[in-house]
Amino acid sequence: MKSWKKWTSALLATGVIIGGSTAWVDQSAQAAAVSSKVMAPIEVTLKSGGKTLTQKGLLHGGSTWVSLTAVKDVAGGTLQYDAKTKSYTVKAANNAMTVTVIDGQTSVYINGYYPQVEAKLIQGRLYIPFSAMRDYLGVQGDWEAKTKTLTLSKVKQNKLQVKSTKNNVTVKHAEVNIQYPQVSGLANKEAEAAINKVLKEEVDTAFAAFKKQTAEFGGATASVPYGFETSYVVTYNEQGVLGLITQRYENYAGAHGMTYRTGHTFDLNTGKELTLDDVLQNSKSMRETIGKKVRERLKSNSGYLNGYKGLNKDQDYYVTPSGVVVFFQLYEYTSYAEGFPEFKFAYKDILPKGSAPFSNLLSDK
Repeated sequence: MKSWKKWTSALLATGVIIGGSTAWVDQSAQAAAVSSKVMAPIEVTLKSGGKTLTQKGLLHGGSTWVSLTAVKDVAGGTLQYDAKTKSYTVKAANNAMTVTVIDGQTSVYINGYYPQVEAKLIQGRLYIPFSAMRDYLGVQGDWEAKTKTLTLSKVKQNKLQVKSTKNNVTVKHAEVNIQYPQVSGLANKEAEAAINKVLKEEVDTAFAAFKKQTAEFGGATASVPYGFETSYVVTYNEQGVLGLITQRYENYAGAHGMTYRTGHTFDLNTGKELTLDDVLQNSKSMRETIGKKVRERLKSNSGYLNGYKGLNKDQDYYVTPSGVVVFFQLYEYTSYAEGFPEFKFAYKDILPKGSAPFSNLLSDK
């Protein structure tokens, strides 16, 4: 592995450029939380499909943790171990979550993308937080505090496949690793083609710009190469809507490279890419309310660089099973060390009372 890739992998794994905000957990995980003062893990009974699982969950450090084997069994996915890289990979819900364990230290990435997820090695077994199961692997849970029981079930997701497509391209004195998502299995093939066109053209345009830039800059060598890398993660796949984050990293042998992110939210029935206003059901007042809350939280950030004027029509955001995440690019409003500022809002707080996520889209069908 070349120096630039070692540098960015370490940086990503330590969270410097994965977003500086505090992640929320959904209600079931919150209900299972215990005081962080409790040091010894507490066992949690896991159930699924009316049966008690042989695996146990844990309450530890204020969160609920579930073993990778339990994740695989409930999600109906696969679990593989790679002895060469010392990594475990769970494949479920159109994501491949890989947990590496080196010298007792863990790191987590999905399809090459580093999410804000921690894994723990507890009593010789690998665990991930329950919230990560819900957000990325299609498993939901119902918590019963009295018996310390977490009942897990597979989320009903859209019938489609999101597969990683790789481009085998080369640039002299540059390390290139391109993978991007492509969708298949939709009943509406025109919608499927429209979605895939957006995702492919995004990568093609960025890579063309990278090649042009490398030619103009010059100066790269075999020992100090330039770099271009893309990745993605599926963040939502329910209610006829598909949500993803795509990411690219560019390095021109400078002090550090730059990472860029794009949130995508697609209506699977039409192939249309949805704006934040679409998700908010075109509520101008709610958009303004969110914008004001973002302003307050940005200004309280020690790395704030000023200049925030509110949310724009092309606002960066992505959707999750729990809510909407508004975010900004590196340097857009904060210093590089602050990473991607993320501001999270639960659906119940931003949609009309009693309204389900994307119900406005379903009513139009």
